[in-house]
Amino acid sequence: MAGYPPPAGYPVPEGYPGASGPPGGYPSPGGYPSAPGGGYPGAPGGGYPGAPGGGYPGAPGGGYPGAPSGGYPGAPGGGYPGAPGAPQGYPSGPNNVHPNSGYPAPGGYPTSGGAPGGYPAPASGYAYPAAAPPPAQGGYQFVTPGGYPPQPGPGAQGHPGAAPPAAYGAPPGMYTGQTSSYGAPTAPPTLLAAGASPPSHKQEECTGTVHKTPNFDAESDCRVLKKAMKGWGTDENSLIAILGDRTTDELQVLKKMYKTMHGKDLEKELMSELSGDLKYTVKLLMMSRAERDSYCLSKAMAGLGTDEMVLIEILTSRSNQEIEAISSVFEKHNKRSLEAALRSETSATFKKLLTALCQGNRNESAKVDLAKASLDAQTLKKSGEDKWGTDESEFILILCTRSLPQLKATFLEYQRNSKHRSMVDAIESEFSGDLRRGLKAIVEIAMDKQAYFAHRLYRSMKGLGTDDKTLARLVTTRYDVDMVQIKQRFHQKYNQSLGQFIHDDTSGDYRKLLLKLVGGVQTF
Repeated sequence: MAGYPPPAGYPVPEGYPGASGPPGGYPSPGGYPSAPGGGYPGAPGGGYPGAPGGGYPGAPGGGYPGAPSGGYPGAPGGGYPGAPGAPQGYPSGPNNVHPNSGYPAPGGYPTSGGAPGGYPAPASGYAYPAAAPPPAQGGYQFVTPGGYPPQPGPGAQGHPGAAPPAAYGAPPGMYTGQTSSYGAPTAPPTLLAAGASPPSHKQEECTGTVHKTPNFDAESDCRVLKKAMKGWGTDENSLIAILGDRTTDELQVLKKMYKTMHGKDLEKELMSELSGDLKYTVKLLMMSRAERDSYCLSKAMAGLGTDEMVLIEILTSRSNQEIEAISSVFEKHNKRSLEAALRSETSATFKKLLTALCQGNRNESAKVDLAKASLDAQTLKKSGEDKWGTDESEFILILCTRSLPQLKATFLEYQRNSKHRSMVDAIESEFSGDLRRGLKAIVEIAMDKQAYFAHRLYRSMKGLGTDDKTLARLVTTRYDVDMVQIKQRFHQKYNQSLGQFIHDDTSGDYRKLLLKLVGGVQTF
């Protein structure tokens, strides 16, 4: 047998045999008659399905009588059996198909303008199963209890010309989202337990805790800032009220307006008035996004030693456009390219990873190709746990070029067929050092970017002391991007608000500014 279904699709049947059918009833003692062209094979055991007495079932008197019209007769209250809950018999409907049952009316399956021989193979998604022996007596056994439910619509699955059926409920461990030839791709797929409801296909919208200011008045803000820094001492509360409640883009407008009004650089004025962690946080806050990331990367590679986690955090979480802007600003301020700096400060395969990331060459499509995800998962498995030693280049290629939704599908597929519980566990087992930390960051960001940042914030405050530079960097880079969702993940994972964590680990005006940026102590 060539597989189920055959690669060329089901042949177009000629209809159920009528009065001219084989003598002795329907089906014949040897099973169903073969369709022209070698279609559906005859079922072994004398009928499909087999029944006591050798056939399905013979009518008294030697066989089922043929219908006057030449088709298969409708049985009152029965028929060739309808789906549970569906009307019985073979009532007529559009195209001779019952609108609910999906079974054809007398005369056979309707034809259509589709490709001869049945449905073509889909362009993507799961491949048809490999060839298998014909079903045992009783028919094919499906993987879910009771088989796949019949689908409403203009026809049964498999006959040529029918509209594409609705997706079947996923068997245990199968994906619920995929790209098909019939329409737009679904959201990133998620593994489901048997009987679980599929997730929403709508992607989460991320929002910051600081939004665009209604009726934004840059001139008025600049007057307040000037007054707060005028004379002896500084009114930090007035500075925090303005700077902690404006988006990154609005602060860039303020810098231009302040220089226009007062002939001085706002950032330099602020730096001369402030000190300590408050000064550092305000310095980051006043930069554009590209300037801020470029500055943090420069500081991470300055002097003796390198802060690899800063390099990983920024390069693994930024878009292609953001990486391009960062590279441009970095080269302008450092007189060498970002790639050259990274290559001089790192080594071995970690250098290869960062070099790949700074190209900004990731596919950013929202589409998910499950067939490709399956192939990539097999490649990762063969390059890691199935191999003596590890082929790092395959991991770097896939993790640095596939879109985040595509990677999520790949990691879930890997998890289904691996001895490891997750892709993170696989990386923990196969890699070490900075390369391991970099690859893990990509996996965590692909699975849930906001959860990744929530964990980074937690780590900056956990234990004795606080990593204030990391805390300030994370807050100033995410406060007007996705801080609302980061706070939600933080509370879900650590059962405490991010604001409360910050309140307990910081003090003074520095604490006031951070809390202003994240929306207060108790909100999450």
